[in-house]
Amino acid sequence: MAKKEVVSRIIPKTRVPRKKEIEETPAEKKKKLPTYSEKYEESLIKQLFEEELKRKIQEKEDEEESEFFEETSSKHIKRKDGEWDVPIDEEIRYFDPELSYEITGYRPITLDQGLDFDPTPFREAALTFIKTGSYTTFPRNTKPYNDYWREQRRRCVEGYTVGKYRITGDHYFFLNFYTMNTVNEDAEKATTGRINGFPRFAAKQYEFFHYVEMCEYIGKDICMLKARGVKTCSLC
Repeated sequence: MAKKEVVSRIIPKTRVPRKKEIEETPAEKKKKLPTYSEKYEESLIKQLFEEELKRKIQEKEDEEESEFFEETSSKHIKRKDGEWDVPIDEEIRYFDPELSYEITGYRPITLDQGLDFDPTPFREAALTFIKTGSYTTFPRNTKPYNDYWREQRRRCVEGYTVGKYRITGDHYFFLNFYTMNTVNEDAEKATTGRINGFPRFAAKQYEFFHYVEMCEYIGKDICMLKARGVKTCSLC
């Protein structure tokens, strides 16, 4: 009887991955964690990137601001005497106290501008009260008396113009009908002699009142800066 040949068929076994190939051991995980130097390098790159981004943003903002002021300043060209630097139909983007503005009748009063300005007519009511103890000598309820107070009320609302200069209504009221602690010029010592009296004219207050009125006309908010611990004046 012939021997039967047994043909063995080799079937390749499917390789089953070992557990360590599927799940990394803690030692292998530890090897893959970034080192201190890698962490430092990554943090440094991130920091430099953020600083570079901030620098580019700041440069862009500075450039836009520079273009804004160049564009605005190019419009405000000094005109001949008697004409307005900023006409009433021109857009006002910021207040420059060295320019004249038709919208409020503001004209600069500085060391080299407005040297012909005389504050006396704008304080006439207050000066009369200081001198006589009364605003008017007209008998009460007479026509001249009523006309006088109608005119005072109009000036407090609409402002008051003398020559080419105008003060706002609020400024007129402040100068003539508002009293505050003032320094007595006749006092022997500078630290004594505080009295209750009318405020004197100040160029910066003149600018401030025009700035406030200008913001009211063009519908803008008012911004003021002051140092911490410094008391604000009676206007604020």
